[in-house]
Amino acid sequence: MIRAGLGFSGVILVFMIAVSAIGFSRIAPGAELPSHWNIKGEIDGYAPRDLMLILMPGLAFGLAALFALLPAIDPRKENVRASGGLYMTAWLGSLLLLATLHGVIVLGTAFGAPVDLLMPNILLYSISALMIVLGNFSAKSRSSFFIGVRTPWTLSSEHSWSVTNRAAGWMLVLTGLGAIAAGYFGDARAGFVVCLAGALATLVVSVAISYFAWASDPDRRRA
Repeated sequence: MIRAGLGFSGVILVFMIAVSAIGFSRIAPGAELPSHWNIKGEIDGYAPRDLMLILMPGLAFGLAALFALLPAIDPRKENVRASGGLYMTAWLGSLLLLATLHGVIVLGTAFGAPVDLLMPNILLYSISALMIVLGNFSAKSRSSFFIGVRTPWTLSSEHSWSVTNRAAGWMLVLTGLGAIAAGYFGDARAGFVVCLAGALATLVVSVAISYFAWASDPDRRRA
């Protein structure tokens, strides 16, 4: 799993470095690139060219290194391996999301594309797709300290972990599908509202479910 993750990470990093090289060659020194959008999909923040071209690949490298390290230090490393689908989706999904943002911002600016119009929809659909895939694998995961829905109750009861992550997985899938529908039939702003509301609802409901599932488990572990 780690070897495959590092291999795919290397491909993504090469792509991001190549994009930065194009940015250095085509974007004027001292120029600023979009770095933040508000809920309406409007650019409301900029950062220096050099910072953006170096920072994004640097963040991707740091994330790849972190994901490669975590299984080795998780006390439940066997469960991490058993949850390989969820772990790899979180790992590569995060990097692909960064690479997508980096590509749209840098290449769009370098070649004169309307980054301000493209980014909201691309970001919405990318996040929604990631939520759907994460939700699918979350339902099949095993308990660990770094992935999945982790509460005091899911970490001390396999039954609570299973019930909670299955419920959270379905909620994430429905949130992602709802956000895509809202973005398609409405606009990116509506999609992001659905994403945020769905994520908050998933958080609150998951905590409640984890406690009640733990309380009903005769094999739960107590502190």
